Amino acid sequence: MTVTSAQTNPPPATIEWLPAVIIGLVGLGLAGLVALDTGIRGVTLFVLGGALGAVFIGFQYGFASAWRRFLVAGETMGIAAHFLLVGLCGLVFIPAAGLGLAATGSLAPVSVSLVIGAFVFGIGMQLANGCGSGVLFSFGGGSGRMLVALPFFIFGSLLGSFLLPTALGWGSLGQVAIGGGDAMTRLLANIALIGAAGTAFYAVGRRRGQTLPRQLVTGSVIIAILCWLVFAISGNPWGVTFGFTLWGAKIAMALGVPVGDFTFWQWAGPERALTHSVLADVSSLMDIGMVIGAGLLAAVGGGLRRQAWPSSRQLVAAALGGMLMGIGARLGFGCNIGAFLAGIASGSLHGWIWFVMAMAGSWVGVWWRPVFGMPR
Repeated sequence: MTVTSAQTNPPPATIEWLPAVIIGLVGLGLAGLVALDTGIRGVTLFVLGGALGAVFIGFQYGFASAWRRFLVAGETMGIAAHFLLVGLCGLVFIPAAGLGLAATGSLAPVSVSLVIGAFVFGIGMQLANGCGSGVLFSFGGGSGRMLVALPFFIFGSLLGSFLLPTALGWGSLGQVAIGGGDAMTRLLANIALIGAAGTAFYAVGRRRGQTLPRQLVTGSVIIAILCWLVFAISGNPWGVTFGFTLWGAKIAMALGVPVGDFTFWQWAGPERALTHSVLADVSSLMDIGMVIGAGLLAAVGGGLRRQAWPSSRQLVAAALGGMLMGIGARLGFGCNIGAFLAGIASGSLHGWIWFVMAMAGSWVGVWWRPVFGMPR
């Protein structure tokens, strides 16, 4: 889902006034509720979520199709841009204390659960045709595929929360920070690794006659700036999928499921989130904002009416992909945002392992796509 080429002589965009007004009013109403719940900090994060949704859909910036084009056609520039984004975030995430920020990076255990979860997630994102952020901004933009994928993503995330405590017992090396030592040593070591990976993908692309689109570079820079702001205000890197897990838990509780009895929901963070409003959790709040921002930009740009309804087989793939991504995100400690972007940019080894295993899962997912009537 990286930037795609513009069509020849595209029709002029026509504002869809009714959807734009409705989405705008919903956004303002939610902002008011957020202000009552969490004050100006919450409203700011909600707005940042909206800005991210607008940027992602405006630039068509994502991960699933870029990784697929790499696996199928050897196109590497999309992944080079992803490492540009990771590196820019790392410049702030790793030396946070030295920059005077009361924020910490995202480190997770190097474990069997991580390997399995990332692999499963990679399969799912190719079947659903979107990653965690991609599902959100495409859902906001009116994608019929994501209208199916998102509910199954939520359900899969809830299932994953029930499975994670057991999966953590399958073997773990604990959290591994690359570079160790002081912040400057960690920063230099990690930026060198990120730079080497990004340069390698870029160099391979250049040898194959590919170019890195300026629009893709611009999108990476803008998203990085928004990620810096989220990090500084929330105290943690931006994450997407815990919000889905929380929504699933809230729905299950409303249906009478004793979610609080499960081990995951007795841990401090999840327990706190479960006992508060969905507007009080940063991931949940920004997910909602992302849908609003993407939807508003799609309506203003006339994109809502251009959405085609997928075939029944593609909808089955979306459901299966959403389910796999939900389970994989919990077992693998996040998605392309929370594990790959935030993990590597925080100097955590788990982010690199997630990238490798999710890419391997993507390869499997790519070869399954024709079964569901989708091209590789």
